[in-house]
Amino acid sequence: LDLAPPLIRNRNGSVLEDKGVDESVRQCNCRDKPNCPLQGQCLTPSSVYQADVLTDDGESYSYIGLAEGDFKTRWRNHTKTFRAEKYRNETELSKLVWDLKDKKIEHKIAWKTLAKCKSYRAGSKFCNLCLTEKLLILKNKSCINKRTEIVSKCRHKRKFILKYS
Repeated sequence: LDLAPPLIRNRNGSVLEDKGVDESVRQCNCRDKPNCPLQGQCLTPSSVYQADVLTDDGESYSYIGLAEGDFKTRWRNHTKTFRAEKYRNETELSKLVWDLKDKKIEHKIAWKTLAKCKSYRAGSKFCNLCLTEKLLILKNKSCINKRTEIVSKCRHKRKFILKYS
């Protein structure tokens, strides 16, 4: 009975411990390295990114989002919403791209990482990834994100609730 607290503490420490994986080993797996969406950093995990949409008319729009896993998976999901019309209302970025397509306005999208943070971990009180995204949306007055994103709940906590696992 006296061994329980140290055993639990050790077990929790090993589960929550950062494994120290060297992220510099593999940062990009693009076949065409010069056309990597994040200039060779597409496998960056837990990041807040910005997509700048530039039109031929000279207008520019910004979209801020987050990727809990690697950015490339999130980027692929975005490009899916640009190709298939049934996903046109999935994000504010896809709505914008489809509006531009409907008006036959040519555009280009440039991607960049704004911040790298840790997402919610069991026992934490908040999610740095979600809070950073919300802060950056508030700072950027010209972004196309909905203001309701600022008051939304963290979607990363749900996977740690026993009822849902």
